[in-house]
Amino acid sequence: MKIGVMDNVLEKPWADLFDEAARLNFAGVELDLRPETYVETEVWSEAGRQALSERSQRTGVEIASVCMDGVAGLMTDGETHEDGVRALADLRQYCDELDAGVILFPMIKQADQSEEEALAMWRDGFRAAFAQSQRCRAKVGMESVGRIGRSADQALAMIDAVGSPMLGVYYDVGNADYQSFDPIAEIRQLGKHIVQIHVKEIGAEMGEGKLDFPAIFAAIKSIAYEGYLVLETEPGDDPAGSAARNLGFVRSLL
Repeated sequence: MKIGVMDNVLEKPWADLFDEAARLNFAGVELDLRPETYVETEVWSEAGRQALSERSQRTGVEIASVCMDGVAGLMTDGETHEDGVRALADLRQYCDELDAGVILFPMIKQADQSEEEALAMWRDGFRAAFAQSQRCRAKVGMESVGRIGRSADQALAMIDAVGSPMLGVYYDVGNADYQSFDPIAEIRQLGKHIVQIHVKEIGAEMGEGKLDFPAIFAAIKSIAYEGYLVLETEPGDDPAGSAARNLGFVRSLL
């Protein structure tokens, strides 16, 4: 397994992110797209992707994944559904160019939307995006976010409904506990469908809260997971120091 870090953990712009990650000995970074500005980022331009790739190659820090953040919400809005589909299809192509194997897709429905409407839009949107990007290698990982999250059973039902091996789960152990799910049981249940993992504990430093990280890591190892463990921890007053501390903690469990 490799250990990566989300860009907002280090609080560095992408121009400086790779150097900082390399200095701290992270293997990879996760880039976070914002809904208002995603088309203006380096990910969305050929020159920008080349610049990102050059920084990655120069520092030896991989682009582990790209998070769609609020961009994913375009898919569950009737007025922007097609924009969301296109964004996901395009991003799969761009991730291939960046050698980024995973897209984090937060599963957040609209506030005034029924569960049935959201499920249909996700199902149809994923199918359409995969059809538009059939030759792409980047996988899409659904992440359960928010206080009321989505269970492993719900994730598996969506994978079955979409019917594509390119759809999986981006599992967040902190979110799972916060949402009153059992991360150890869900990791074992999801198994091969987990495409990437966020490691954190909400409301506490890793190793100082209630999560049983040794048992969680034992579960991760039991499913023969070999991908990235990505820190999504709080930067605090000393982002580099906090990241280094959490990196050391994760390494101690591998």
